[in-house]
Amino acid sequence: MKHIYEKSAQYTKFASISLVGIYIVLLIVFKDVMWQDFETHFAVGFTLLVLYSSSFLFQHAAEKLPEEKKVDSNYYSASFPIQELNFQRDVSLIPQTYLVSSTGERLYKISPTEEQPFRRKLSTLNIFKMGMFFPITYRIITMDEKVVSTFTIHNKLKFMKIKVLDHNRLHATTIVMPLMSLKNRAIIFDANNEKLLQMEAKSVYGDIDVHDLGGQRLATYRFGIFPYATHPAFEIQAMNVHVSLAHNLTHTEKLTFTALFYYWTANQ
Repeated sequence: MKHIYEKSAQYTKFASISLVGIYIVLLIVFKDVMWQDFETHFAVGFTLLVLYSSSFLFQHAAEKLPEEKKVDSNYYSASFPIQELNFQRDVSLIPQTYLVSSTGERLYKISPTEEQPFRRKLSTLNIFKMGMFFPITYRIITMDEKVVSTFTIHNKLKFMKIKVLDHNRLHATTIVMPLMSLKNRAIIFDANNEKLLQMEAKSVYGDIDVHDLGGQRLATYRFGIFPYATHPAFEIQAMNVHVSLAHNLTHTEKLTFTALFYYWTANQ
């Protein structure tokens, strides 16, 4: 989280300085029109104050945290031994998300694959990063850049499909979801196209309990609920995404739920 806060501070400070520069240029070019436009001056000044003060807030939060230790990639490897999903969005043009520990250490990274450079660049726009116009592939990688899994989001016109592959590029599961729905719904199939799970959110906010066919809980998500919110690493975060996982999940189930909840919570 220290890394994310430091980048947030840099981006907000850069945005505030850029705003000042652009506004000064506009004042010079359109001085006859804008010089006495006090409402615009106030609005820009207020925006500048918010941005600049935010940069100090993020920097202060980063300074309160200890230096981030290098994660043990021998343990947090392609075997993916996680017991929960804590998604944290990085500050970047290209979508980049970290799976972090309960104390904010970065464990894994999720981002569009570099094997599709053009689509990777277009993923800066929300409508492209969710695979609405063409398939886009994401990688889950360790902090030393080893591939854990890939998943491809594809709009099939009648439904959305996520195809999940393991680190050996073997087909693990396929997730099928409605193209438009007030509540999140999904059906999961195995590599042989046999139905494994079917689920539907309890509310429009996405609250959901995932159970297997025998009724055992596999995963739980509650919008706005984050068990580590009071930890210094997360105190100033406006939104934290947490998914609780059962302790006896298979490797394939963990990969599948990571891809599914990444898709469902991508805009939070």
